[in-house]
Amino acid sequence: AVVSTQSTGSKDEIIDAQIKGNLSRFINHSCEPNCETQKWRVNGVLRIGFFALKSIKKGTELSFDYQYQRYGDDVQKCYCGSEKCRGTLGEKLSELAPKQTEESPSRESSPQLPSTEQQKKSKDSGSLEQSLSRITREDGSLLSPDNALQLSRLMVQTDSVEHRQLLLKAIQCTTDASTLKRFLNYQGLNILWSWMVDANEYPASIRTEWKLDIIRALQGLPISTKNAVEDSKVIKVLKKWVDNEQSSNSSQADSSEESAPIPEETEERTVEETEADRQVVEAGQALLDQWNNLKEVFKIPKKKKKVLCVDTT
Repeated sequence: AVVSTQSTGSKDEIIDAQIKGNLSRFINHSCEPNCETQKWRVNGVLRIGFFALKSIKKGTELSFDYQYQRYGDDVQKCYCGSEKCRGTLGEKLSELAPKQTEESPSRESSPQLPSTEQQKKSKDSGSLEQSLSRITREDGSLLSPDNALQLSRLMVQTDSVEHRQLLLKAIQCTTDASTLKRFLNYQGLNILWSWMVDANEYPASIRTEWKLDIIRALQGLPISTKNAVEDSKVIKVLKKWVDNEQSSNSSQADSSEESAPIPEETEERTVEETEADRQVVEAGQALLDQWNNLKEVFKIPKKKKKVLCVDTT
């Protein structure tokens, strides 16, 4: 079997299965594969999964395109045997860039084309919005409980703030209890917890509004037991949000009494930020009070059966 080296999406990191890996390290390359790799963020951790590109019959060998980039002159021959076989594994890095000839226009005179990363971002943005439009109504709510699974999948796949705000709106606009319960069954709270943890990485200009969006989404979920919010750790993060904003507001109020007058523009900006922080504290504390009134469910663990080993020799 060919041992693969799979990129993580970071220029400084790769997954190299030559030393250690799971069963996926035995999946061979094919120029006409039946699977593809996708990056998913699960509980804040980047994962790579294999997904079928078409219907695969039982017993068929799984394969995916390694998409090697060759840096040297040594060529590794491809033996996938498909009709679309390229003959080699990967292309030389210099061959991937378009060659400029004397007849071709210079870099300065030619129109600037979007970079590969920009094209991918535009494509991903369009595909997510299209996928979301297929499972939501005009008001933004989910069409049916069956769409909760698609929503959870979209939430796991994206790490863009703009995309996440669109998906949070779908949760906020949905009022059907059965649909929201289905979302909770599909690890909805765990996904939201990972998003809450990511809030610290966002710029301060959008962090507070992002927290409010998360809290509004949590307010509409039909959570019936306190165990759910404790097991998913969302209650711990929410407590930190409330405590941090309260301490920030109190320290700012103390310092403002002794500070010199500040320009009018800066004062208006500070007032807006303080108001947004206050909303986070009030909405977050109200949600914490609501969760504290929920009942706790204690389940007696099943007794493990003892396996008796009988010597038949």
